[in-house]
This record gives sequence, C-alpha cells and structure tokens, in this order.
Amino acid sequence: MRRAVGLMLSAAAVAGLSGCALADGPVDTVAGFRMDGADVLVAMPLCSGDRVESAVVVVDSERGDGFETLWSAREPRTDQARDGVFHVNSPRSFTTVTREPAGAPPGEFFVETRQGGKRETSTGSGYVDLAELKSVELADDEYVTYKGEVMTRAEINAQLPCNKKDKQK
Repeated sequence: MRRAVGLMLSAAAVAGLSGCALADGPVDTVAGFRMDGADVLVAMPLCSGDRVESAVVVVDSERGDGFETLWSAREPRTDQARDGVFHVNSPRSFTTVTREPAGAPPGEFFVETRQGGKRETSTGSGYVDLAELKSVELADDEYVTYKGEVMTRAEINAQLPCNKKDKQK
C-alpha cells in the first residue's frame, strides 16, 4: 500500500501542482496538515492573490482504476478557507458540501483543491497519513508535511515561485 501511495503521490504532485509553476516548470511543493480537535486542517500553498474555490478528499480506487472521491466541497465559507487553510471531511470551511463523507477518513488520503485568482485556474494537492499526523505535536500556526517537515503557513506559501517573485519586486 505504501509503495502505491508513493507512486500516486508523485503523479498527483506533478499533475496537480504543475499548474502553479507556470513558465518555471513543475515545482515540488507540499501542503501542510494539523489536527484541529478530531478534524484535519489543511494549509494548501497558494500564490498571492489566489483563492481556494473547492476541495476534495480522494483515495486510490480499490479497483486500481484511478481515484475515488470520499468528500468534496465548494464555496469557501471563510476568508481563512479561501486563503488555503480549511477543514476537510467537514462542513466547517465550505458553504456547499457536494459529497458527504461516508464516515471517518481512511488512514491515508489525498486532499486536492481547485484554485483561482490573478492567474488562470490551477490545482493543488497534498498527501495525509493520519497516524503520522496524530503523532506530531505542533505549535500554533505550524503544520506537518508528508515529508515530516514542520512548517508555518508563511513557509508553505513561500515554496511557490510566484510568491518568491512577489517578494523580489
């Protein structure tokens, strides 16, 4: 399972985040995650001025023919959610839940987003391992990545070339 998840992660990272790179080519960026009570809180990297429009939780289909959507939502409820920090598998962060969760999320899953803003629409994705996530102690505004790195919200956004260029101006 772990090998399959690793392969999916590589494919999802290249496919999902390549839209963020524009002319610079694909960028290896990571989303951050933390527990907020029993809920998973996501910090998705975004370019300055971009906004999250929708989010989904997906897993590898047991049939081996792609991904299966477990939860999906659109229309962020709060500025925080529009800015890339939101709860998954819950109606807390989005006005419209388009697919209700069938229960608690599985031990490993992906979070994917659709983003829009100054640039054309792009996507983002991140991998969650709940066992690892629940074992990490984090300070306020800290998130853990699938690589095990602890990052702040600002560090997560700073991974994107568009935010590096904005700071150089």
